[in-house]
Amino acid sequence: MDVYVDAVRNGTAGHYTPAQALAWAPTEAVEDWLPPRLAAGTTWIAWSATRAEGFLTVTPAGHLDFFFVRPEARASGLAAALYAHLMTWADAQGHDHLTTDASHLARSFLEKRGWRMIAGETAIRHGVALKRWRMDWQRPSETSGVAT
Repeated sequence: MDVYVDAVRNGTAGHYTPAQALAWAPTEAVEDWLPPRLAAGTTWIAWSATRAEGFLTVTPAGHLDFFFVRPEARASGLAAALYAHLMTWADAQGHDHLTTDASHLARSFLEKRGWRMIAGETAIRHGVALKRWRMDWQRPSETSGVAT
């Protein structure tokens, strides 16, 4: 929960207002909805010597549910390392298609890796509107880029 709160409250400036960040992560306590969602998927947690620095969770159906990295760890390549675990998992599970509901930051990160934006939408969290994007990733076909 500490990574989630830090990433949202301290890492979304410039994309979300302080009021939006607080609505997104209103408490430092683990909220009731979080444990079941984490338990329903596969989660990778990146640790430093003293604390968790980031995590990524994907559902069995291939929905990227959580992807959070502490702001000070973003330049370290941690997000890319967590993403590599996701893609290795997708290969092992035979997933050719992944989905997510992405924040501004996640959208930018994922678009650089071949994800496409399907539609923008507004989620309401604690009465506050938050913009996000429904996105997906499709494994390139083996014949991509080959003239026929």
